[in-house]
Amino acid sequence: MSERVGNGVQPGIDGRGAQDPDAAGGTSKQPPTTGAPVRMDSRRAARASQEVPGRSTRTGRGRYLVAPRPLSLLPGGIPPIETSALFALLEEDPDVEPVAQVRPSRSRGLGAIAELHPACPPVAVVMMPEERARALAANPQVVVEVDQPLSYTPAPSVGLGPVPVIDPMLAVTLEEPEQLTLRIKGSDGKSVAGAHVWAIGIGGPVHGVTGSDGRVTLTLAGDTTETLQTLYIRPVAGYWPTLTGHPCSAGEDTVEVQALSDTFQGFPGKALTGWGTQAMRLHQIPPTYRGHGIRIALLDSGVNTAHPDLKEIVRHGHDFTGAGSGTWGVDVTGHGTWCAGIIGAADNRTGITGIAAEAELHALKLFPGGHLSDLLEALDYCITHGIDIAQLSLSYSTPSQLIAWMAADAHRAGITVIAPAGDTAGPVTHLATLPEVLAVGALAHTGSYPASSPLAAVQPPWPGPYPAPFTPTGPGVDLVAPGAAVITTALGDGYTPTDGTAIAAAHVTGLSALLLAHHDHLRAEALPRTRARADRLYTLLRTACRPLRNADPRTGAGIADAPTALGILASWQDYRVEQVYPAPHQWL
Repeated sequence: MSERVGNGVQPGIDGRGAQDPDAAGGTSKQPPTTGAPVRMDSRRAARASQEVPGRSTRTGRGRYLVAPRPLSLLPGGIPPIETSALFALLEEDPDVEPVAQVRPSRSRGLGAIAELHPACPPVAVVMMPEERARALAANPQVVVEVDQPLSYTPAPSVGLGPVPVIDPMLAVTLEEPEQLTLRIKGSDGKSVAGAHVWAIGIGGPVHGVTGSDGRVTLTLAGDTTETLQTLYIRPVAGYWPTLTGHPCSAGEDTVEVQALSDTFQGFPGKALTGWGTQAMRLHQIPPTYRGHGIRIALLDSGVNTAHPDLKEIVRHGHDFTGAGSGTWGVDVTGHGTWCAGIIGAADNRTGITGIAAEAELHALKLFPGGHLSDLLEALDYCITHGIDIAQLSLSYSTPSQLIAWMAADAHRAGITVIAPAGDTAGPVTHLATLPEVLAVGALAHTGSYPASSPLAAVQPPWPGPYPAPFTPTGPGVDLVAPGAAVITTALGDGYTPTDGTAIAAAHVTGLSALLLAHHDHLRAEALPRTRARADRLYTLLRTACRPLRNADPRTGAGIADAPTALGILASWQDYRVEQVYPAPHQWL
């Protein structure tokens, strides 16, 4: 955690924002409020803009956040501008098209007991030309930022070598692109539907999804079957991902993926204790430790609430993308569902069990379609709804001062904020570098995945734990947790192996819930909801970490040990992963 903040728009600097052709503008006056944030639907805004004379609907506009700069950050002698006056000026400006207002609540939930002077001011979301945004940013009384779209962090290269980045101007394409047909079949003989397939060659990656018969046809615009280097298959559930080198030939090829039931006998009918649970010694804490009474918010892609392990666990949520009511219970990527399973999957003696199976999970949907303004609203939801732990799984490309202020407000309200350090294999993401956010990197473990796994192509020659190939190089990683080949809940009603620093962060989120619910010095009746509570939790997690052999700067303080963090007397016995492929390897 280190501070890196700033505006997305600076005087004289290109601050072009992502254009939203559907959000052409709007002029309806936004009423002041101390309750939930006010949002104007983009289509309604577009219609409103056409009804007001002089309101332009020109293209070439970006989406921006505008807010009054707090008095403490103004240069000497410059008075602050009132929020109402600033918003009125924006309403009257013919070059500015209001979209929404984000007014953090000061009267509900934790906001009412937090510090009297919150860091984050009310924010106007507007559409305007880039030159108008730069002119506003030159005013020291005003903060102007691009309302950046939220996304997952960029992933490093996969395959047998670096994936080329193709300049379309220089790409050489075939006059008649070749068609490659593949059939994906499981080791159990079943056709694998819905599997994502990437064919990677000198012309770049080509992607497709298998149909109900397990077949997919890929169009190779710049490659032939002979120049393909790597084939990567990632099933939605029930099977391991598979990486093969140059598997293709003319005609239809069949590629087999290994079923999870081959690896874990009796799974999913028989409950599984994964390597991550063993690594953190979560299986050595009392079974009564379930995180009861702790509220956790997942700021992600929503959660598949139809999954039998999650339908009784995730009963609250909100879709901040404006897609509709109740859509927080629909996950189109699977990402939020993966994290939810690790944290809170029900203990029904089948499949997997979450670390904090009795915690209350809130699904705050921000992807796809979310922006920084939606993240501001989601963080305000955490404050007003008494959330104890917020896991922020999404990121953005440029540091945001407004997000930094809102994260500081959440921290003052006693909320533990946890974020994946990023799947960048490079710098830590902007969100995870904030001082109030606990940044979590990812570990992998040799032997916890089959030889056909993509991880096998990049694993080190020594047995045991190692920094996952995608985890950031730092600095800024606080600690690490299992984040590769982790079995968790999937779309549909099955289970899938997953990778990523968000998977690692979910382990830390689950352990944090146990600490807040059961640690003598952290239980709700022991400490008030203030920043001291969150800071104490951070300290307990860090001091309970075991450093890895051959300490690596990518691993921060190491991996948190659950019995130590919870203050449970347990012998320091050697940890051994229950390997399936090689013989067991000693952890320390």
